[in-house]
Amino acid sequence: MSSSASSTLSLALDAPIVLAHGLLGFGRIGLGRLTLAEYFRDIPRYLESLGNRVLVTNVPAVAGIATRAEALREQILEAFPGEPVHIVGHSMGGLDARALLARGDSSIRIASLTTIATPHLGSPLADLVKMHAGRLSAWLTRMGLDHRGILDVTRPAARAFHHRCAAPSGVACFSAAGAPERSQVCKVLRRFHELLEGLEGPNDGLVSAASATAFGTPLPAWPLDHFRQMNWLTPTGPDELDPTIAGCYRSVLANLAEHGFARRDRPPGFGRLPARLSSGPFEPMRI
Repeated sequence: MSSSASSTLSLALDAPIVLAHGLLGFGRIGLGRLTLAEYFRDIPRYLESLGNRVLVTNVPAVAGIATRAEALREQILEAFPGEPVHIVGHSMGGLDARALLARGDSSIRIASLTTIATPHLGSPLADLVKMHAGRLSAWLTRMGLDHRGILDVTRPAARAFHHRCAAPSGVACFSAAGAPERSQVCKVLRRFHELLEGLEGPNDGLVSAASATAFGTPLPAWPLDHFRQMNWLTPTGPDELDPTIAGCYRSVLANLAEHGFARRDRPPGFGRLPARLSSGPFEPMRI
C-alpha cells in the first residue's frame, strides 16, 4: 500500500496492540524511570501517537515457545482482561502468538495477528547454532535455564510446529518479511545475509522471506534488516523513529484498518504527530 492510500485511513485501531518480542528479546531495560534500552525502540510511542493503546510484553528470552506463549497470555489478560487485542509479533514473538492461537483459549480474544520476520519454517542459521552449541547448551542446562527457544526455531522443529498450528478461522492473520537490498543490511548481519541469500533467497539477515511469509496472508516486504525492524542500528538519534520504519508500522495499521479494524471515533488531535515521530514517505516493495 502506498503512503498516500494509508493516509486516508484512521490508524487508530478498535482494540489494543500487543507487541511481542523475539528470541533473546526483552521489553525494556532500565533503572527506575531511566530507560537504557528497548526492544521496540520508540515504536510503542509512535503507535500511541496515532491513537492506539499499546502493550509491550516481556517473556522469557530463550525459553521454548510453549513457555513464552503462556507468559504472553498472562500479560495480555492482566493488561486487557476481556478485551480483544491485535498482536504484532516480531521474529519468534510471532510463533509465541501462533501457539496461543492454537490453544483455542476462550479467555484470550485475539482479533488479528501480524507477524514480522517470523521464522515460520525455521532458519538454517538456527540449525548451525544447534550443531555448534553443545557446550553452551550443557552450561545453560546446568544453570537451570530453559533454552528450548534456540531449538524451536531450527528448521525441523519450526516446520513441525507450522503444520500443527494452522491459522484458525475467524482470526485475521498476516505476515511481513524483511527483504532489504544488500547495501542496506547493517554490518552486524551482512555475512549472515549473504549466507542466507545463497540458501533461501531474499532475507533480512536472520530470516528468509519465504520462511517469514509462510503463515497467513503475506504483506508487502519491508526494506529493513532484522535489527532495523526494531529501530536498532539506525542513523537516527535518541527518541527518533527512522521514517522508513515508521512507514512500515503505518502499513501494518493501514492493512488492519482496511480489514475493518479501524476505530470509528477519531480521538482529539488525531493526525497531528510530534515532529520527531514523523513517518515520512514510504512504499513497501513487493517480492
